[in-house]
Amino acid sequence: MPASKKAKTEGGSSSRSGALTSTTIDDLTALTTAQLYSLSSRRHRDESREAVRRGQEERDRAYVSLEQSQRWLERANEHLERQEEAAREAHREYMDAKNLLVRVRQASSAAVEVMGGRAVAESSDDEGGALGVAGRMSTGSSIAGAKSRKVPFIQDLLVEFAKLGALNDGKKLSDADTEIVPRKDRSQFVNSMKLVEELWTEEEEIFLRSTADEINESLEELKVIAETIAIRCLTKLNEWEGRSDPTPTGHQKPSYVSVGIRARRVFVNRKKSEAAAEEEV
Repeated sequence: MPASKKAKTEGGSSSRSGALTSTTIDDLTALTTAQLYSLSSRRHRDESREAVRRGQEERDRAYVSLEQSQRWLERANEHLERQEEAAREAHREYMDAKNLLVRVRQASSAAVEVMGGRAVAESSDDEGGALGVAGRMSTGSSIAGAKSRKVPFIQDLLVEFAKLGALNDGKKLSDADTEIVPRKDRSQFVNSMKLVEELWTEEEEIFLRSTADEINESLEELKVIAETIAIRCLTKLNEWEGRSDPTPTGHQKPSYVSVGIRARRVFVNRKKSEAAAEEEV
C-alpha cells in the first residue's frame, strides 16, 4: 500500500477512535449521573417512607394516648358522679337525722307528759306515781346531782356519756368508761346498760350517740330523753315482773344498781325459758 494511503487510513482510524472515546466517556458520565440521581431518589424515597412510617407511629401513639385520656376522663367523671351521689346521700342522711332528732324531742316531751298525766290521775299525792319519779329525776339529772347521790341514776350516766361524746364511736353502753361507778358495782352497771340498749328507741340512740358539740346545743332534750329512758326501764321491769300496773311508784328509783339487779333476774329467767323451749322442741 502506498505510504500516502497508509497514512490516511491510520489518521482516519485515529480520528474515529478519538471520537468513540469521547462519546463513551459522555455516555458513562450520563449513566453515572443517572445512577447517582437514582440512588439519591431511592434514598429520598426511603427517607420519605421512613418519615411517613414515623408519622403513622406517632399518629397511632397519639390515638392510643387519646383513648387513654378518654378512658381517664370517663373514670374521672364516674368518680365525680359517685362523689356527688355520696354527697347527696350524706345530705339525705343528715336531713333524716335532723328529722329524727325533731321526732325524738317531740316523742320525749309527749312521753313525759303522758307519764306525768297518768301519775296525777292515779294519785293525789305529789310525791307518788311516775310524776314524782320524773320530778325527782329532773332535779338530779346533772353530773353534780349524780355525784351528790350515793348511787347515780341511769339518766345520770346517760347524760354523762352523751355530754362527753363517749358513745359517738358506736361503742356499747356497758363498755363506756365512767368514774362514778365503782368496780364492785360493775356487773349491775353492765346489766342496767344492757337493759337500756334493749329498750331505747332508734331515735333516742341516734341522739345519744351525737357528738359532744351537738349534745351541748340540746341539753334540755338530753335531760328529757335520759329521764324518759329511765322511766321506761322501770315500767318494763314492773311489767316483766308481773305487776298489774307497771307504772313506776314513788319509792322506785332508777339507780343503776337496783335496775341492774332486777334486769339480771329478768335476763336469767329469759335464758331459762329459752332453754326450756329448746328442750321441748
